[in-house]
Amino acid sequence: MDLKKFLLKLTLLAVAFCGVYYFFVDKLSKGYVDPYYYKFTQEAGGLILGLSRANEGISPYIVESKLDSFIRQNRPIVNLGINEAHFGDVYLETIKKKIKKSDNGLFIISVSPANFTAPKRLDENQIFDFDKKLKMGKITNFTSYPNHNYIINTYGLPLYSSFHNLDQWNHRVSHKNGWNEIILKTKSDTITDNLINYWKTESIKFYTKKAESEHIAPYRYDCFIKTLKYLTTKGHVFLTRVPSDLDVVEIENSHWQTFDKDMDSIAKVFNIPYLNYSKQSNEYKTYDGSHLESESAKKFTRVLCDDIKNILIQNKNSYL
Repeated sequence: MDLKKFLLKLTLLAVAFCGVYYFFVDKLSKGYVDPYYYKFTQEAGGLILGLSRANEGISPYIVESKLDSFIRQNRPIVNLGINEAHFGDVYLETIKKKIKKSDNGLFIISVSPANFTAPKRLDENQIFDFDKKLKMGKITNFTSYPNHNYIINTYGLPLYSSFHNLDQWNHRVSHKNGWNEIILKTKSDTITDNLINYWKTESIKFYTKKAESEHIAPYRYDCFIKTLKYLTTKGHVFLTRVPSDLDVVEIENSHWQTFDKDMDSIAKVFNIPYLNYSKQSNEYKTYDGSHLESESAKKFTRVLCDDIKNILIQNKNSYL
């Protein structure tokens, strides 16, 4: 075969392959990708930060509605809570790239001992490398819709998944503001109390086993302080401990007995509030012992916003 013809056919084949690949990426990017995709598709005027309890427990819709007069110029509020979002340089850089250029944003940071953990075997540099291998460490575009960069670098399923939603849990609603709402009852089935109790038992087993291989890492603590230093220059910062079942709270406290006292002390250093709702856990319902289901998440967000609103009003009045 003539070399020129061979190269031409090879080029056409490569172009066709790239065209098909881009078609699937583009189609997928405009529909359901995964529970975290929408967290990386817009700039944010304010952020909800933390791990999975923030991800599922705090609704940006309610925050924007309840605190409208305080954040009108700093929208949208985006829920950037994600299971892998431990405090670190990778998360901090993500935060910086998400925020609009403003100094009057609203930042709600959900904290628990888990935010500060890392595998015992890893040193500071290894923890950073570990974080770089997670979703936030793999992408470079945090604010575009559609976000092809996110899909190309993080999507782990075949691209033909764009033609169906079989991988989407029917009890989870992934909102475009980043909130993942967990609904107990759908048209097809219900998460029963028996199932909730079973999942709670599994959660406790998971946390207990995880504590054997992880520890509170000084690197995470230092990055937490760096994150607070940065965010306090960008607007109003609120630390909060989202409620979960008391059995789970007790496990966490057993591994960091002075956690609430320490968070309160840090908050005082930065002159920001620490709103601790862990002792009010019986007033809310989880679906697995750790994470709030839809109605409790909405209820909690309203209570949180009322407390934030009162603090903002008091602070405003103190300068009058």
